[in-house]
Amino acid sequence: MKTMKFRWIVFLSLLICLHASPASADAKESLASYQEIVWNYLKELDGFGPRFPGGPGYGKMQDLIAKTGEQYADEIREQKFAVAKGENDKLIMTNFELIFRGQSEGAPIVIGVHYDTRPYADNEFDPRVRNTPIPGANDGGSGTALLLGLARYLDQRPPVRTVKLVFFDGEDYGKKDTGQMLLGSTVYTAELEEKGPGSWPALVLVVDMIGDKNLEIYKENNSQKSAPWLVDYIFQVARENNVSQFREKFRHSIYDDHTPFHRLGIPSVLLIDFDYPYWHRLNDTLDKCSPESLFAVFSVVVKSLEGMETLLKSRQTAQARPGE
Repeated sequence: MKTMKFRWIVFLSLLICLHASPASADAKESLASYQEIVWNYLKELDGFGPRFPGGPGYGKMQDLIAKTGEQYADEIREQKFAVAKGENDKLIMTNFELIFRGQSEGAPIVIGVHYDTRPYADNEFDPRVRNTPIPGANDGGSGTALLLGLARYLDQRPPVRTVKLVFFDGEDYGKKDTGQMLLGSTVYTAELEEKGPGSWPALVLVVDMIGDKNLEIYKENNSQKSAPWLVDYIFQVARENNVSQFREKFRHSIYDDHTPFHRLGIPSVLLIDFDYPYWHRLNDTLDKCSPESLFAVFSVVVKSLEGMETLLKSRQTAQARPGE
């Protein structure tokens, strides 16, 4: 009898553990937990040092993006392209596309970021250090960390409509007046143009410099020209969720990775704090960023995605009506 009783105790204990364990495969991390998750990604990126194309931290960062895609995405695609480096030399750059398939048959949503950091601190006051690569904690790091965290989030909560997280290379590569900027997004949109509108995303959201401690995200003028309805929607989501870092006023017209999409006629919006005082300077370091700022933008992006299918369908219905 003692043996039988012991077996029942063990059996019941196992049932209780299996039922109550928060670490089960089906458990979902709370939205609030992503403040630490995204911040840890930024700390890991910062630990690689400057991450400009060809630099020592560049390959480590690419490995992290690829590893994250392999772990969480339904599919990962690499788009390689060559960039002239001197007269007889070329540098191979890579865009990464992490695909999360949805049930809707509508055109996908693209959320993009540039993952490269600037090879030149050309906003430094001292000309002797202007050729030094910047650390890029905020400029290059914060947006990349957000998308890495979003990959993990979308793995646990598959989107209704397909979402593509695109990590653009070479946004910050060239010196001033060389034209070697927005390289990855230009290559990406050139491929879209070649394939035709049937392959185009429904919309594009680009994040850049969204981690600084004194975060203030204003409505950006070129985004308003491209997709005023999307700007209004995102800032409405921020307002409804009491995210105070989003400002209702317009400020700045910015040349960033949303620009090639805007030129192609694809609705595109940029979220950025362009008043960041350490832009393209050597003190763009981790201590200038905060987990609260990163999470503020992460939460708005996530909440915006939740209602995006309804938004896009309502716009499609309105556009189909005569006279509208």
